[in-house]
Amino acid sequence: MSAEILMLIVFLGAFVAPVFSRALRMPVPVGELVFGLALGHTLSFQELPEVLPFLSEFGFLLLMFLAGLEIDFNLLERIEARPLFIYVLYGALLFSLALLGALLLELPIPAVLILSLISVGLMVATLRDMGIGGSSFGKRVLILGVIGEIISLFVLTLMEKVGRFHGWPEFLKEMGLIALFFAGFFILFYAVRLLIWWFPELVKKLTYEDDPSAIGIRLSLFLMFTASVLAHLVGIESVLGAFLAGMIFSFFIRKKHDLEEKLSSIGYGFLIPVFFIKTGMVMELPPFSPEAVKDVALLLLFMLLVRLVPSVILTAGGFNLKESLLSSILLAYPFTLMIAGTEIAVSSGLIDGTTGAKLLISAVLSSLLFPWSSKLLVRVLR
Repeated sequence: MSAEILMLIVFLGAFVAPVFSRALRMPVPVGELVFGLALGHTLSFQELPEVLPFLSEFGFLLLMFLAGLEIDFNLLERIEARPLFIYVLYGALLFSLALLGALLLELPIPAVLILSLISVGLMVATLRDMGIGGSSFGKRVLILGVIGEIISLFVLTLMEKVGRFHGWPEFLKEMGLIALFFAGFFILFYAVRLLIWWFPELVKKLTYEDDPSAIGIRLSLFLMFTASVLAHLVGIESVLGAFLAGMIFSFFIRKKHDLEEKLSSIGYGFLIPVFFIKTGMVMELPPFSPEAVKDVALLLLFMLLVRLVPSVILTAGGFNLKESLLSSILLAYPFTLMIAGTEIAVSSGLIDGTTGAKLLISAVLSSLLFPWSSKLLVRVLR
C-alpha cells in the first residue's frame, strides 16, 4: 500500500473515530486506539510514511501539554490544609503500595508504576456524564485526581531515571540537572508572572481577545517545544517537559478557558487522534491465549486494588466510605498517562513489547469497564 493511501486512511480514521466511539459508548481516544489497532493488523504496509511519526510525536507533545494545562490550581488553593495533606498522603500510599506489591509478586516495577498512575482527563468526562461534576463530591475527587496527576509526573520522571541507573554518581548528577530544570522553569515563569502583573492587558491579549495572529497559541506552542527540548537536554523525556510546561502555564495563568479551547481544537481535532491511531498501528498484540487473558485480568485487578486499599484514609479528608469506594474506581482509568508511560517505558527499554501491549490493552479495557462500573455504583448508592 502506498504511503499516500495509508495517510488518507489515517485521516479518515481521525474523522470517523468519534462517530463509532460514541455509538459503541467508548471514550473517543480509546476508539482511535482501537481503529489504529485494527488498521495495523488488517492492512499490509512495509513501513510508516515519514510524516506519520512526526505528526504522532507532535500530537503526543500537545496531548501532554494539554494534560498539564487541565490541572486546576484554583481548586487546590481553596482546599484546607488537613484535606490537602490527606490527599497527598493517599497518592504517596498508592505508589508505595504498588512498589510493595511489585516486590512481593515479583512484577516489573516500571509496569506496576504505570498501572498506578492517575490522570483526570477521562474522569472529568465521567463526572459530567453522571451529573455530579459540580457537586461537593465531584470537586473533592477532582482535587484528589489533580494531586495524583502531579505526583504521577514525578513518578514517571523517576521511573525513567532509575530504570537507566548507571551508578550513584551519574544518577545524582542527572537528578541534580532535573532539579535545576524544574527550579529554573518555575523561576522563569514566576518572572513572567511579575511581568503579567505589570501588564495585565497582556493576559487578556493572550487568552481572550480574538487576535488574528493567534499570539496565545503561538506562545503556548513555543513554551511546549522549549520545555520539551530543554527536558531532552537534561535527560528527561520530552513529553514530560511538555506536561510540566502545561502545568506551570496553568499555575500562573488561571483564566485560560478560551485559550485552552483553541488548543484543544487543534489537538483533539487532528494531531492527538493521529497519535492514538499510530500507537494502535504499531502495537504488537500478544498471542491470544488463556494465559494472556489471565495476565490482563490481573493487571486490571491490580489497578483497582492499589487505589482501593489506601482509600480508607480518605474518610479523614471529607469522604465517606461509599465515596471512597467510588473515588477508587473513578481514579482507576488513567488512559492518557498510561499510554504516555507505556510509550516511555518501551522506548527506554524498561519493559518489553509484550508487556507494553498488555499495559495498552489494560488501559483500553479500564477505560471501558471502570467508567461503566462507577456509573452503575452511583445509581446503586442513590
